[in-house]
Amino acid sequence: MSATSSPTPAAPAAPSVPAVPAAGAPDAVPLTAAQTEFLAAQSAAPGYAGHNVGQYVELAGPVDTEALRDAVAAALDEAPWLRFRLTRGDDGPRQSPVRSPGRPRRPALLDTSGAADPVAAALGLVRGQLACPPRLDLLTDPPVPGDVPDLAGSVLVTVGPGHHLLVQFFHQLAVDGHGLALLNHRIAELYTAAVRGRTAGPSPFAPVTALVEAESAYAASAERRSDLAAWTRRLAGAAPPAPLRGRSAPPADTALRRTVLLDAADTAAVEAAARSAGVTWGEAVLAATAAHTTARTGAAEALLAVYAAARTAPGTLRVPAAAVNILPVRIAAGRADTFRDLLARAAAETAFLRRHQRVRGTEVARAVWPGHTGARVPGPLVNLRPFETELDFAGVPGRVVSLASGPVDDLAVSASRSPEGLLRLDLDANPALYEPAELESEAAGFAALLAGLARRPRTPVGRIAAVRPDADGSARSGAAPSDAVRPVPVPAGDHEAGPLTLLPAAHRLREAPGPAEGAHEHVLLEVPAGLRTAPLRRALTTLARRHPALRLALHRSHGVWSQEIRPAAEAPAVTDATNLRRYPVAGLAPGARDLLVTAAARAAGDALDPAAASVFRAAWFDAGPAEPGRLLLTAHALCVDDVSWQLLLAELPVLYDWFAGSGAPPGALGRAGGLTAWASGLATTAQSPARVRELPYWTELADGPAARAWPAAEGGHRTVTRFEVPAGPPGPHPVDVALLAALARTADGRPRLHDGARLPVELELPRPGTAPRTAGRLSTVHGVRLPLDADGPDPVRRLLAAVPDGGRGQEQLRHLNPQTSALPAGTPGRGVAYRRRAALHARDCAPGWGPAPDGEWTALGALRGDPPLTGPVELTATVAAGPAGAHRVTVHWRWSTTLFDASEAAGLAEAATALAARFAAPAG
Repeated sequence: MSATSSPTPAAPAAPSVPAVPAAGAPDAVPLTAAQTEFLAAQSAAPGYAGHNVGQYVELAGPVDTEALRDAVAAALDEAPWLRFRLTRGDDGPRQSPVRSPGRPRRPALLDTSGAADPVAAALGLVRGQLACPPRLDLLTDPPVPGDVPDLAGSVLVTVGPGHHLLVQFFHQLAVDGHGLALLNHRIAELYTAAVRGRTAGPSPFAPVTALVEAESAYAASAERRSDLAAWTRRLAGAAPPAPLRGRSAPPADTALRRTVLLDAADTAAVEAAARSAGVTWGEAVLAATAAHTTARTGAAEALLAVYAAARTAPGTLRVPAAAVNILPVRIAAGRADTFRDLLARAAAETAFLRRHQRVRGTEVARAVWPGHTGARVPGPLVNLRPFETELDFAGVPGRVVSLASGPVDDLAVSASRSPEGLLRLDLDANPALYEPAELESEAAGFAALLAGLARRPRTPVGRIAAVRPDADGSARSGAAPSDAVRPVPVPAGDHEAGPLTLLPAAHRLREAPGPAEGAHEHVLLEVPAGLRTAPLRRALTTLARRHPALRLALHRSHGVWSQEIRPAAEAPAVTDATNLRRYPVAGLAPGARDLLVTAAARAAGDALDPAAASVFRAAWFDAGPAEPGRLLLTAHALCVDDVSWQLLLAELPVLYDWFAGSGAPPGALGRAGGLTAWASGLATTAQSPARVRELPYWTELADGPAARAWPAAEGGHRTVTRFEVPAGPPGPHPVDVALLAALARTADGRPRLHDGARLPVELELPRPGTAPRTAGRLSTVHGVRLPLDADGPDPVRRLLAAVPDGGRGQEQLRHLNPQTSALPAGTPGRGVAYRRRAALHARDCAPGWGPAPDGEWTALGALRGDPPLTGPVELTATVAAGPAGAHRVTVHWRWSTTLFDASEAAGLAEAATALAARFAAPAG
């Protein structure tokens, strides 16, 4: 990201460092140990955004915004290693600074002062940006030679008169908390000098080579071997810590956060207890965390994961880069121990950590627990932040506030001093394990425990830990809140797993141009205000358990395709907590929300990977407790059709209400599934005598004039038209008849639309009524050749009525019957592609749930992952029920850019729609 933009909101799969030319710049150096760990973690999960972290500096007073922007740019220019290119050297990944004088590094300007809550509006937008994963591929293969995106950036937001936020966001690969504190101190220094007309002192920064060289020397030293041996002895016999919640989940893109500011009396009590024991306030927080942890787990000791600067070598404290380490701290904390006991142990463990902080925590973990494979030391995270929380900007105080601190797989406790000297506690939690109200209770309980221990340092811990405030702040006694969740009350469908016969839709995709990974669909829903993350996630995972297509994996080897349904326990839609992403949007302007939805939709489509059964994702745009939110569902094209979306939307609110504790058991949903049996049944039907008797019809259709080869076109001119069709007689659907007849008439005299004699059309029609009630692309496609000289709709109606069995046999005979597979591919040739689908409608949904307003879908039309056009035009007719049995039709057109210009395409669409409306009108 640049200094004027957010983290790049897309993440295609990227290896850690692709095979690029070896570093040629003389200043290319290896990564630091911390960078190597962050690169490995991000490369293992390219779509994960949790390594984006950020903060803001609140400036309450008159600010020269241009001078501040200049100061930020100057400080970034003094730290060129914050923008680098990744290359591969003989010794592994290397980094080369990229200096781009033509690329501005000044913060962008944003003004939210007109919002109802200007600060919330600004931070909501930034949090949404932090939820977008980075593009590591652009660090190795930049689109513009000699330029790469920044991994550190900022935005200067005006939230009111004389009130600004300097919002900073960065990836952990670029800089850690210590490095950011250095950067901010320099920004304040440069700004103050500029405003007061003085010359700032020389840059205080040391290059990243100071860190790299110090780490390289340490790695080969006897000191490192001695440190590792000391840690191994210190942790001998320690068992890996149990999860606080009794279960674990992958960290989400963004963590929940609850901040508690201890009042003056409680802060004074903590300081007094620490002072009397000869320890620091940070060690008091560490001791209280140990007591809180053992009270939750019932263990005799706490194993905590504590942040360390790892900057003890000379000169390394002046490097704005990533060096941070996380190390295990083991503190015995029984119920009979006093706070004084715990303070002494915390101080001893902290002193040990400081002496041996340079050996990497991951190396310690592997030495102590040989089976450990995690990306960091296990256990609750503790971050004691000694950095300045107030800076001087030419007399205007700059208050530093943390927004996000990195991945949280369970619970993290961060502690710092506020500018007023009060203790600030930030508790971050994995939203897959904690509800907001539970974290509220957790934070209030921890603060009460810390204050209680400090006031009674010689009282057994067990007597104090037994009292904790409830979510409403009132004190209660007893154990922690129950972690029980409501069970899935309906047959789940996750019994259905194993190989799946290729459906006709898979064969269509196999023959289509373009990558199969990119074919997907989006649905944007309006959802009730105040949804909660955990029940929404459980509802979505239950959908994937019930509907086997949402667990589909596509395998390709030497041009041969096969499919399987993954067991629920192995399917990403069930097991991966990052499949649901939450974007806070309260206070955002509609335009900003639309941009965020578009970016999230693009990221969701890029993250689909059918080879790994990652075929279903969701993004929740949380507008707060008073305003309806939005839910974006993204699925691979093999997994859904229009009936699938109707089924999922009908079930999702019922399941959410059940898991949220506000609904009755949804027994009426019945059993989903049946996809495997349906696919096998189609193969049997394809070889039945009735189906084989259709062969002459399809062979005669193929014997017509040779299909014209239109040039393939990416994208397309897109336009939308609308009209109404009254209820029609039995037989072919009246929308099909009206539109296809109008297309045939429009094509007459326009050779770019037909094959010289007739108009070839491929029709994709909704699944038959005999199909199972389960997700999947169960639609069928068949071809027709329409007469160009028809006077009205009747010839088209007769032609469609003569198609045997609604056209279902053509694909079955081509793909599912070995004896008839020689039926020419693409019969009758790639021509007009026509699809009719049923519209989602709020009338069919639970109260508060339904499709988002039409205007919000506009930007999603070009993000569906459509393959290149191989004919002149593609149209999708979405049909909604109107009064008296009429049909309201919205037609989405996509015209070939190689055959038509934009104005001609729009004119043809309007002309064909007007003609279809006339053909559909009652006679007379």
